[in-house]
Amino acid sequence: MMNTIYTFHVRYQCLALLLFFSTLHAWGQEARVSLTDAQVTGDSLFLSLKMDLSSIRLNSRTCLHFTPILANSRGGRVELPPVLVSGRRRYRFDRREWALGDDSKVRRVQPYLIQPCKRHSAPRPVSYHVGVPYSVWMGDAALLLRQEVKDCCDLQLLGVDTISGRLFSERVVVQRPEPVRQLVATQQPVSAQQSISVQQALPVQPAGAQLVAPFVTYSARDVELYVSMLSFLEPTVEPAKKLDEKEVFHIDYPLGSDNVSPDYHNNRAELQKLDSLLSPLSAGNYSSLEYVRVCGYASPDGTYIDNERLAGSRARFFASYIYSNCGIPRSRIETTCVAEDWEGLSVLLQSEQPPYADAALSIIRNVGIFNGREKQLMELRGGAPYRDMLRHFFPRLRRLEVSVRWNIRAVSVGEAYQLIYTHPEWLSLSEMYAAARYYRPGTEQYREVYEIAAYRFPEDVVANINASSAVMLTGDTKSARAYLQRVESDPRSWNNLGVLALMEGHAGEAEKWFRKAVGIEPQKARQNLQRLQGIPVANDRELQDKRGER
Repeated sequence: MMNTIYTFHVRYQCLALLLFFSTLHAWGQEARVSLTDAQVTGDSLFLSLKMDLSSIRLNSRTCLHFTPILANSRGGRVELPPVLVSGRRRYRFDRREWALGDDSKVRRVQPYLIQPCKRHSAPRPVSYHVGVPYSVWMGDAALLLRQEVKDCCDLQLLGVDTISGRLFSERVVVQRPEPVRQLVATQQPVSAQQSISVQQALPVQPAGAQLVAPFVTYSARDVELYVSMLSFLEPTVEPAKKLDEKEVFHIDYPLGSDNVSPDYHNNRAELQKLDSLLSPLSAGNYSSLEYVRVCGYASPDGTYIDNERLAGSRARFFASYIYSNCGIPRSRIETTCVAEDWEGLSVLLQSEQPPYADAALSIIRNVGIFNGREKQLMELRGGAPYRDMLRHFFPRLRRLEVSVRWNIRAVSVGEAYQLIYTHPEWLSLSEMYAAARYYRPGTEQYREVYEIAAYRFPEDVVANINASSAVMLTGDTKSARAYLQRVESDPRSWNNLGVLALMEGHAGEAEKWFRKAVGIEPQKARQNLQRLQGIPVANDRELQDKRGER
């Protein structure tokens, strides 16, 4: 792709100072570096460099660091793994320092290659290949080379030179599975996985006119422009993360015993539920236990006093089992009981609707527990309904419910990236959005993170608006409308409703939404209006570039 060779001379003025202080010996040193390939595949940017270091000469106490850097004028910056050329003695010193793990040193990117070099021999050429997560700003980034030297102490900067002033001479195209095809935008929404080129989507049109435009593959610039048009909101202050889990246990007991016997009847299978219920405790150090609550339930048959004793006793014995077998501190386990679970019986009658359901429910609602409720149920229709409840409903009411609450600590960006697909319930909205930054806007992975967030927080306005933005970057206007319909009464959704209308070909409707949104997001809404009306936007280089292509 690119074969131009750039030559970087180590600055002799800097070397003169280094010679004075550290007796660095270097003769006619230069590094010849060429960028041979740069391409975006999937969600990664892959770079290939060739480094000719044959002119480098070092004494045994010196190490040269060559660090490629991606940077653009808007603050984007990524340091790539450096190549180190090291004298023999310096290499031994550094290796011992790395082994000791001196935390007082500034942490740097792990080297791509460390090449030990004898005093009068030339280092071998280096074929450098690296892949990093791609971000949109990299499309117009420069590739730099920082050169540093280390003798006895810290690194000293020799200089920073430019390998390539612009990484890509042409705009980067993201590969998508659908073929390019011509379609006319009508009143029907754009189907999923189709996308409108921004160059074609923003011509000057009369209000309400249909936009006739080819649907084409998104380019990185298209995505970047849509990112600037859409609303991505920051979550408000979020409460401490808590995770509540609950499980129901149906334990069988030997006659006359309230002890939990794992090998009795089906108890072994029931007790296995504790493993999944308590799994956050064993999953790294992300969570701490706040409490375990064990509630025992008894069915309405029998006397109230006996039922209360039975339910309370079985809750306490089950709590003892958790304490003894699961390593939960006794102080974290609470017990309670429900002597007669009339509420549970009502739910079963309503859901399964036996022929006597209405009559039985009327008795439960209108007759008190201590005013003959059970007696009237026993006399209902000659006692047949009560006998049916004894066989089919009452055994299901005799149970234990265990509720667990976990406190989940804040996680780093790297941890959020690992947890987003395994334990998204442990992440806050802010932490999920931090994980999204590992992916390039417009990719399926980027979209998935925002949709996971909306699934985990279905009532949250910010989660739904941001999910609509992420799916619109893939051209899926149908899903975007579904997210926005949940929150369309919230003014923060108005700007995105305007972008959605524009993507569906309704310029007049888009203008109405943008004008409404001016009071909510003034700068973004005004810029979107100017784009819609064909008015140049100050400092909008992307839009100006596109108009220059017409």
